[in-house]
Amino acid sequence: MKLAAAQLLLQALSLRDLRVRALDGLPQPVLAPTQLLLPPTGAPGLQQAAVAHAAAHLLHSRTGQDARGRKPLALAVLSAVEDARVERLLVAQWPGARRWFAPFLPAQAEPGLGFAALMARLDRVLADPAAHDGHHWVQRARQGFWRLPADAPPADFAQFALLLANMLGQMRVPFDTRYRPGPAYRDDHSYLWDHGRSTEGDPLPADAGAAAQAADSQPGTAVAMLRERHYGEWHAQLGLWRTAWCRVQERSLARPAAGPRPRPRHLPPEAEGETLDMQAAVAALADRRRSRAWDPRLFRRTLPPVRASVLLLLDLSQSTLAPWGGGPLTVQAAQQQAALWLARRLASQGARVAVHGFASNGRAAVAYWRAVEFGAPCDAAALAALPVRHSTRLGAALRHAQALLAEEGSPRRSLVLLSDGQPWDIDVFEAEHLLHDARRAVDALRAAGAQAHCITGDAAGLAELQPVFGAACLHLLDAAAPMARCLSGASRSLLGR
Repeated sequence: MKLAAAQLLLQALSLRDLRVRALDGLPQPVLAPTQLLLPPTGAPGLQQAAVAHAAAHLLHSRTGQDARGRKPLALAVLSAVEDARVERLLVAQWPGARRWFAPFLPAQAEPGLGFAALMARLDRVLADPAAHDGHHWVQRARQGFWRLPADAPPADFAQFALLLANMLGQMRVPFDTRYRPGPAYRDDHSYLWDHGRSTEGDPLPADAGAAAQAADSQPGTAVAMLRERHYGEWHAQLGLWRTAWCRVQERSLARPAAGPRPRPRHLPPEAEGETLDMQAAVAALADRRRSRAWDPRLFRRTLPPVRASVLLLLDLSQSTLAPWGGGPLTVQAAQQQAALWLARRLASQGARVAVHGFASNGRAAVAYWRAVEFGAPCDAAALAALPVRHSTRLGAALRHAQALLAEEGSPRRSLVLLSDGQPWDIDVFEAEHLLHDARRAVDALRAAGAQAHCITGDAAGLAELQPVFGAACLHLLDAAAPMARCLSGASRSLLGR
C-alpha cells in the first residue's frame, strides 16, 4: 500500500488531517496525535491494518493518559484491552475492517505460560468471541471482555483490565522486559500513555533509610530536593535526539556533621615521619625546659596528593533485590560491599571518592541520591540508607553523574557503575532502546575526558553491558571469588596504574 493511499485512508476513517510516514528500522507502528509512523516494509495488508487500528485509537481512545504509578505489567494489560475495545468499535461501525485485522491475529493459542505467551493468547480471544483457550486466565479474560457491551464506558474496560493484571500478579507471572505489543500491525501504545506528566513542583517519593523496601510500599520521610535537571535521550530506532526528555531529581542522604570538628593534628601516632613539624618541636622544647612531660611525636606524614576523583554510581532498581550468585546476599548488598571496598581502597591511595545511586519511575521521575560526597569517609550505614525501588533509566543517571564529576578539578576523573545488567523503565517497550541511549551517554562521558567502568555481579549482565562500556572496562563481581580479587583490577585502572 502506498503512503499516499494510507494517508487518505487514515484521514477518511478518523476524520483527522494526519500524516503517514515510513521510517527505516522501525519495529512496529508509532502513533502520535499529528502523524503515524510505519515500518517501510511488511506483509501484504500490514499497513492497511495498521492504519485502521490507528484510526480506531484516534476515534475512540483518550491520548496522553497519566501512567504515573502504573506498573509495566498493568500498563501492558490495559493497553491490550484498549486495543481490542477500539477495534471492536471500529468493526461495529465498518464491518469490512475485520478482514484487515484477521490475517495478523493468532489462529491458534500460542504455547507457553510466560508473560509474552499469555499476552498473545489474550490478544487472540479478545479479537474473536468464539475463540477458545484452555488456560483459566485467558478464558476468564474472554468471558469478561465480551460480556461488556461494546459501547460500555472505557472506565469499565479499564477496571476489567486491572482485574486481569492483578490476577497475573497473584499467579506470580513476572513481566518480560522484552515484551512488544502484538499483533504486528498494532502500535507501541505511546499514543495512549503519558509517562512524564508532572509539574515542576511534584515531589518524588523518597524513602531514605529503607534499602530493601518494595517498589509499591509507602514512602518514608521526604528528603528535600537539591536540584532538578533535564537531559536528552537518544532514540536509536527513530534516529532522534529528544531534547530535555528526562527529568532527574537530585537528593542527598549525606548525614550532616554533629558539630564543629576539633582542629586536626598533623602528627602520626608514632614519632616517625617524612617532615619535622616545627610547631610540635617548639612546643616539645618548651615543655622540656619547664620540666614537663613533652610529646615525642614531632613528625608529620606527607598526605598523598589527590590523584583522581571517582564517582561510584549504584543501580538502585527493584531487580537488584534478587539473590546474588545463589547465596544469602542480594545483588544490592553485594554492590554495597563492593562500593565500600572500592571507596576505602581508592581513598587510601589519594583519590576523592563519592558514592551515589539512582532509580527511575518513568522519564520524568529519575531519582538521583547522593549518599557519600567527594572526599567524605564512606561507611556501610551511608550505603544502606539508599532506597531501592522502581527501574533503571541508565542514560539519564549517567549524564547527571557526568555533570557532577565535571565539577571536580582532579587530573583524572572516573565513573564506575555498579549494576545488575540491562536497563529498562515503565515507559519503554523496546528492549534495546535504553542500552543504545546508555552507549551514547558513555561515549559523551569519555569524550569529556573521564573514564567509564562498570561492575556487575551477573555474567548475563556482563554480556548485556559489553556494547555500552566495552570489554576492557567491564568487571565481574564473582560470588565465588574474594571481593579483593574481583576489584583489584578495577582499582588499578581507576588510578592509572
